[in-house]
Amino acid sequence: MRKTGSALENLALVSYIGIAMIVPIIAGVFGGRWLDERFDTQPIFLFVLIFAGIIVGFRNVFAITTRNIPPRKRR
Repeated sequence: MRKTGSALENLALVSYIGIAMIVPIIAGVFGGRWLDERFDTQPIFLFVLIFAGIIVGFRNVFAITTRNIPPRKRR
C-alpha cells in the first residue's frame, strides 16, 4: 500500500482548500456591501457578489483537487 502523505501534509491541504473556498465569499460580502452603500442599492450587489464568490470558491476547490490527476489519454 502506498503512503499518500503525512498527517501535517493532509492538514495543510485541508486548510488550503478551506481558505480557497472562504476568501472569495468573504470578498464578495465586503465588496457587495461597499458597492450597495456607494450606489444605494441595498441587497443587489451583495447577493450577486456572494453568488459569484461561491462560484469562484467551488472553482478553486475543483482546481486544487484535480491538480494532480492526469488528463485522459485520447485514442
